[in-house]
Amino acid sequence: MVKHSKVQARAAEQGFTLIEILVAIALLGILAAVLTATLTGSLSLNRQAQRQLDTTSNVQQVMENVRNAWTVLSNYNNACAPGMTVPSGYTVKFINLSTRAEPINQNNTIASPPTAAPVNTLNTTTSSTCTASTNATLTGGAVPTMRRVIVQSGTAGPGNSQVIGPQDVALTLDLLRP
Repeated sequence: MVKHSKVQARAAEQGFTLIEILVAIALLGILAAVLTATLTGSLSLNRQAQRQLDTTSNVQQVMENVRNAWTVLSNYNNACAPGMTVPSGYTVKFINLSTRAEPINQNNTIASPPTAAPVNTLNTTTSSTCTASTNATLTGGAVPTMRRVIVQSGTAGPGNSQVIGPQDVALTLDLLRP
C-alpha cells in the first residue's frame, strides 16, 4: 500500500506549472516578434529590388529605342529619335566623340578635360519625323563619327527639373554612325 501512495503522489506532480507555461508563451512571443521583423524587412528589400529592376528595364528600353532610331542615317545625323516617348523625369543626352571615342568640342577638337565637351539633349518626338538637336553637327556642318548616349532615370521635379534618387539608373552607350 505504501507503493500505491507514492505512485499517486508522482501522478499529482506530473504536468507543467503555471510559471513554466507563461515562460513558454513569452519565448514564443519573442520568437514571433523577431521573425515578423525579419520577414517585414525581407519584403521591403524585395519591393526595393523590384523598383530598381523596373527602373533599369525602362532605361534599357529608352536606350534601345534611341539605338534603333539611329540605325537610320538621317536620325543619327540630326541626333533625334522620332516615334519615341521618354518617361517623365528621364533624360536622354548625347556627347559627340572622336574616332577614338574621346569627347570633342563643336570645332572637332578633343575636349580637355573630357568633361568640357558639350552634353546635349537629344530631341525626341512621337511623330515619324523630328528636328535636329542642338549641336547635332560640328562647326562646318560635319557629323561626328561616334556619339555617346546617356539615359538617366529620375522623377520630374519643380520647373521640369530632374530629381535623382537612390533607385535611379544611368546607362551609357557609344554608337557609331550608320
